[in-house]
Amino acid sequence: MSNSSKNATKHGCCAAGTLILPTESEQDFNNLEALYVKAYTPRDEHERHLVQDIVLADWMLQRATRAHAQVESALYEASPNPADWTELQERKLGRHIRYRTAQTNILAKCRKALEDHRKARLAEKTAAEKSALSAERLKVAQKKASPIVDWQQKLRNMRAEAVARGFVSPDEPNPFDKAPYTK
Repeated sequence: MSNSSKNATKHGCCAAGTLILPTESEQDFNNLEALYVKAYTPRDEHERHLVQDIVLADWMLQRATRAHAQVESALYEASPNPADWTELQERKLGRHIRYRTAQTNILAKCRKALEDHRKARLAEKTAAEKSALSAERLKVAQKKASPIVDWQQKLRNMRAEAVARGFVSPDEPNPFDKAPYTK
């Protein structure tokens, strides 16, 4: 039983529960993770999970690529002519090619999931900006469509605005216009 439980760790392509095999380095995994975090700079918790999925998919792809290279190298070493390979050897190589292809597809799906998430977030932001712009344009249009004020009312409004800004009406004496100081 103990031997069969380690079958998945021979090459690691089927080792679903094993992140770091004895032949792998935890430091290499951490470096890969740091590389992806730096490249994608996740902005929220959901993006952090998506980046973590990308890291795991890339890690597994690297593992599958190494396993494929080892199997292929061993086959060429045993028999340099692929025409001389047995059906069992060809199936073994084909299985490792499928492992690598599956991991390549998983990595592509993880990257697409992150890109789709970012596009959706950008679309939400753009929609909110468009909505705010539309509201502002509506206010301007409503202001332009308001009833026309007659010229006398407009003049009173302008005077009131000028006084509010600190201007003095020419009809009223300016408090700053005093006679110069004389002895």
